Amino acid sequence: VRDMDLAAELIGIRLLRTKLLAFAVSSFYCGVAGALMVFLWYGGAEPSVFDVNLSFFILFMVIVGGLGSLTGSFFGAALIFILPILLRYLPPHLGIPLRSATVDHVQYMIIGALIVLFLILEPNGLARLWQIGKQKLRVWPFPY
Repeated sequence: VRDMDLAAELIGIRLLRTKLLAFAVSSFYCGVAGALMVFLWYGGAEPSVFDVNLSFFILFMVIVGGLGSLTGSFFGAALIFILPILLRYLPPHLGIPLRSATVDHVQYMIIGALIVLFLILEPNGLARLWQIGKQKLRVWPFPY
């Protein structure tokens, strides 16, 4: 149904019912994930928690991970959440003192550069790079 509506309809799949069912199931999972995030992660639904920055970070995760790919969304989320942790704990171990405000600014600069690079060089994001890497490792000793 997702790839070719006409072919799905020709083999007897009712498109409206199938698309509505897919929308309902995905909405259910989004609602459960949102409820878990609010009450288990944040402790309560306060308006200050859900600002525009959260929406942008979710959009950045999808762009860096790869548009239209579930694996890419996971990779993008991992990168966006691990990057600030690395920026806070890695420079002091290397002997570079950084204040928290500097870490925040560097984080925004790196995320912005990653978004521009991925949109220009690899629009399919980390998911496509993961596929290429798997393909290269599959035929590694004998490339053809």
